Amino acid sequence: MHDEYRVAIDIGTTKVCTIITRKRADHRVEVTGLSLVPCNGMSKGMVADSAAVTSATRESVESAAADAGVEVSSVYAGLTGSHVESKNRWANVPRTDGMRAVTDRDLTAAKKAAGAIDLSDDRRLLHVIPRSYALDGLHGVRNPLGMHTGELHVESHVITGSVSKITELHNAVTDAGLRVSSMVVEPVATADAVLTADEREEGAVLIDVGGGTSDIAVYHDGAVAHTAVIPVGGYQFTNDLSIAFSIDFDSAEQLKVEHGTAAPELAGMKEDITLYPHTMEQSLTITKREVGQVLKERTSELFRMILLKLEEPHLADIPTDRIVFTGGGAKLEGFLNIAKFIFQRKVRLATPRGLDGMPEGTNDPAYSAAAGIALWGIRNLPKENHVGDRKPSHVFEETVISVSSSNGALSRIRGWLPKREKETAGA
Repeated sequence: MHDEYRVAIDIGTTKVCTIITRKRADHRVEVTGLSLVPCNGMSKGMVADSAAVTSATRESVESAAADAGVEVSSVYAGLTGSHVESKNRWANVPRTDGMRAVTDRDLTAAKKAAGAIDLSDDRRLLHVIPRSYALDGLHGVRNPLGMHTGELHVESHVITGSVSKITELHNAVTDAGLRVSSMVVEPVATADAVLTADEREEGAVLIDVGGGTSDIAVYHDGAVAHTAVIPVGGYQFTNDLSIAFSIDFDSAEQLKVEHGTAAPELAGMKEDITLYPHTMEQSLTITKREVGQVLKERTSELFRMILLKLEEPHLADIPTDRIVFTGGGAKLEGFLNIAKFIFQRKVRLATPRGLDGMPEGTNDPAYSAAAGIALWGIRNLPKENHVGDRKPSHVFEETVISVSSSNGALSRIRGWLPKREKETAGA
């Protein structure tokens, strides 16, 4: 098969989303298959029930593969969780032959030097992302290729993760019969799908509010300067409602989706809401204002946690007057209003961009991470077709999933996605 296919999976707290893309001759990226299925095997970005994650992953990939009419052999998998850590570091690039032009070999050596860090046995290097170079003391060079210098230094954004947490997710995916080509840290991947060139250049904070985590990526001068993960997302919003009104989680989720707001001061907040919780013999009547007050407190707390992350010393001189929100949790009514008040910066809600052929109803913040993983894989990772009948070459050899072609899967997604979006609005 001559077409270049990439398969991206976003395994979240409430859903598994699979996107199959194809790079066209005009270099545009086209979606050929998409699937979203519920998942309850993750907690705060980490595996809590491996069997549940495996089952949901298998179902999602098989559905997307049938949609695209291909056989899926390997995937790019998104990775998040509070175990993910990052830092910026300078490294010297060894050069023994004096003044000469910088070559591709030098850039490869620069990345290797940046990743040469001492890690404990429980940490694994995930990404080394060059930010800038210094040539004979001249800082701020974006692309030194072909430039002459005697000394070469590189500043990189280095991301690591817990070996055990990475392995748990890896095994859950391979148990579904898939080879993991690469694991991609979701904050930097999502940025590929939602940030504009101006935002990357002039400085912006990306915040992806998912089901169990809120992922942060700070960009400036065209490159990532900071990444972080906060273990708070849509799940915690729902849980607060469950506790506040003594109702079961499913009833609380329905309450959030149908009546949730983070702005209880808006007009109409006195309207009564009648609930019929599964755990109660009688109905429960509350006001929308009461719901809004609970969600406003959780929203404000999340923003205060984000502010603490943005006050780290190495971010002091980075202009971050733009904040871009994405993810299903950011769709809550009044969410952006509180953000403007607390952050005192420009804010916007972003949907995925850069992919052609997204099904109707999927141009939604909840799909930004999956879209970003697909784009990241195409732009940054080695060329590798994820479909066909090739035997996986990874050390973890698994059975290739084989599915028959079907033209009806995408139409089925179109039919149920709007409802599912509401049900998993905090995903």
